[in-house]
Amino acid sequence: MAKKLVIVESPSKAKTIEKILGKGYEVTASYGHVIDLPKTKIGIDVENNFEPKYQVIKGKGEVLKKLKEKSKKASTVYLASDQDREGEAIAWHISNYIKQPEKTKRIEFNEITKTAVNNAIKNPRDINKNLVNAQQARRLLDRIVGYKISPLLWKTINKNASAGRVQSVALKLICDLEDEIKGFVPQKYWEVNVLLENGISLNLLEISGEKVDKIFDEKVVKKLEKELNEKFLTLESIEIKKKTQRPPLVFKTSTLQQLASSYLGYGATKTMRIAQQLYEGLSINGENRGLITYMRTDSTRVSMDALNMAKEYITKKFGKEYVGYYVTKNSKSNVQDAHEGIRPSDINLDPEEIKDFLSNDQYKLYKLIWNRFLVSQFAAMKYEQMQINAVNGDYKFRGTINKVIFDGYYKIFKEEDEIKTADFPDLKEGDSYLIEKLNIEEGITKPPTRYSEATLVKKLESEGIGRPSTYASIVETLKTREYVEIIEKRFHPTFLGYEVKNELEKNFEDIMNVKFTAIMEEDLDKIEEGDVQWVELLKKFYNSLEIHLEQYEKEIERLKERRIESDIPCSGGKELMVLKTGRFGKYLVCESNPEEKITLKGIAINPEEIEAGKIFIKAEVEKLQADKKGLLTDFFTEENKRYLLKKGRFGEYLESEDYENDQKRMSLPLSVKQKYKKGTLSEKNGILEINEEITGILNEERKIIEEAGTCEKCGRSFEIKIGRFGKFLACTGYPDCKNIKAIPKSKTASSKRKITKKTVTEKKTVAKSVRVKKSKKEAVEKKSSAKKTIKKKTIKKETSEK
Repeated sequence: MAKKLVIVESPSKAKTIEKILGKGYEVTASYGHVIDLPKTKIGIDVENNFEPKYQVIKGKGEVLKKLKEKSKKASTVYLASDQDREGEAIAWHISNYIKQPEKTKRIEFNEITKTAVNNAIKNPRDINKNLVNAQQARRLLDRIVGYKISPLLWKTINKNASAGRVQSVALKLICDLEDEIKGFVPQKYWEVNVLLENGISLNLLEISGEKVDKIFDEKVVKKLEKELNEKFLTLESIEIKKKTQRPPLVFKTSTLQQLASSYLGYGATKTMRIAQQLYEGLSINGENRGLITYMRTDSTRVSMDALNMAKEYITKKFGKEYVGYYVTKNSKSNVQDAHEGIRPSDINLDPEEIKDFLSNDQYKLYKLIWNRFLVSQFAAMKYEQMQINAVNGDYKFRGTINKVIFDGYYKIFKEEDEIKTADFPDLKEGDSYLIEKLNIEEGITKPPTRYSEATLVKKLESEGIGRPSTYASIVETLKTREYVEIIEKRFHPTFLGYEVKNELEKNFEDIMNVKFTAIMEEDLDKIEEGDVQWVELLKKFYNSLEIHLEQYEKEIERLKERRIESDIPCSGGKELMVLKTGRFGKYLVCESNPEEKITLKGIAINPEEIEAGKIFIKAEVEKLQADKKGLLTDFFTEENKRYLLKKGRFGEYLESEDYENDQKRMSLPLSVKQKYKKGTLSEKNGILEINEEITGILNEERKIIEEAGTCEKCGRSFEIKIGRFGKFLACTGYPDCKNIKAIPKSKTASSKRKITKKTVTEKKTVAKSVRVKKSKKEAVEKKSSAKKTIKKKTIKKETSEK
């Protein structure tokens, strides 16, 4: 009898589903996308209703051929790609290729569990063309922006410049914030509160009927101090209100990425990669199980089955009174009801009990998701709030005291901004109390904080830019294009990033308009809902874009024809060098001697000076040339030659001042590099002081190498290398000997800091946690070698990378 064929995206997902469905089914993988637009050309027939010219992705021909052969032999073909627009498009492409319409069905499931998969098989559907069109429209829009605008940026900036419909707006947000930080002027301010003789603390609320938070006028402060010192405050009103605090909702994609960044230090890409592994399934006690629901979602809805599962668990472990009876609804009208928030597939799979079957990263993320779901289903915390208003003349003070009536979800979790609680004091309206202490605290306003991955994703979501499946790729593109650099986990725009942003903002105002981009996202949602035709949307967008493209091309030609002088003379001294733009960016050239050139990479040129026909950049060029020679440091080679700090293609590094002879060069330790970028390293008499810090790091590494001894396989010494997962020990006999091993964490001060940070992080996580006393003995016995296997896999990865 012919088997039923199920086509999924990944082989690990196929393995999990095949075990669920059993013998009558064959489950195979497409390995993601199989058909797409061509890489080397735009692949869109703009004149023919934007017809896309799809082709088989290189290397996927054999995959498609096998899928077609298997589909012919199968009795039914189920297309089970992911349940988002992208997954629907993959299913559509495969369906068109295998050409078996009479027996092809689309199925989807939110979690890879026996119940969900079997329900999906029982309830197949046709491919949703609206979903396909929404994905198709997004893909074509992004292709049009990239392929139409980027070649023009190559002419005005350099070959590394590019435009992206969403990434460019994200870049604008980062650059605009940087401008705000640079233009920030700090202000001195004062905050006032009082401590009364009965121990109650109150904050200044009003002066002469006007609300006050911070006082920026010192005269007001001095007057207040004079009028209130050693005076009484009269209790004007005392009010007690009953309040409740609901627990946080389950994760959606954006909040998962934000908290994984804040609590675990994971980037958006890493978070989604690990979440994909948890969703697709891992071997637990010899059984492949999907551990979480689908991780690309903007919904916080929870199914009734999941609610009942949580209700039963909480009742059993904590009591019926701790169950929160919530009916969760999607906050956005465009969120499909089939989509849920991110939650564990089975609440009974306690992260502590299955820890030995997971890698460390998988365990941490699963624990975060598991705990968040459990907390979200707890009853609300109930409390009473006493609000106290007190006055003296023109000054009004206010304070609040909270008293817990029922702890609810506070029993297992308290947020960083938890409500402070205390018992209510015995107070009466009209009573007066002596001001025991008048606290006047001086402060200074601080500039806004740069975006981290977490806060950038939060900002993109709040502005309506991007969707769950795109946040990680937006962040990754900004980094790989080198439009931003990460310093202490914060985004700093690079010179190239600024150039691209300025050029796009000047010539393509719609592309760089946050509201325009948000409206475009809404229109894509409307295509999904069937309310907008995708071709009409593309026509409208392209017609507007074409006008800007023509104007920009004319501007480029105008600039080419113009002669723009600099303030830097040619070597002959008789003429001035002129500005040109080439493949590698802007440069200066001597007209009588075209071989005499100076690159202007990294130098900002005033657009007004370009327009006026003469640029003044002599000081900047001299500094750039001095930087190329290198900055003197107080760190020396063994031959007593001074190291110079230089900047190359991959960032800052150290090079001996006698490099031609001794060939001494070394990378700059990350901690020192970060300090240099922040400008916090000391410089004395033109010499950068780095000796003490680098010597300390080298001594620490030398100690690690000594304690590691010789290689067990070949007898040679070890050296410290840096791989994808951080520092590790590698045999100096490489490539003859490929032995590597992890550095014992307790051996280094930096590792101790990491351990401390980890401990603090775990206390802060949502998992502040439910400690359920269950025996792990059986699980440990069955999988006692699991940890060793994980370590071996990690070592293999690092070896292949090296």
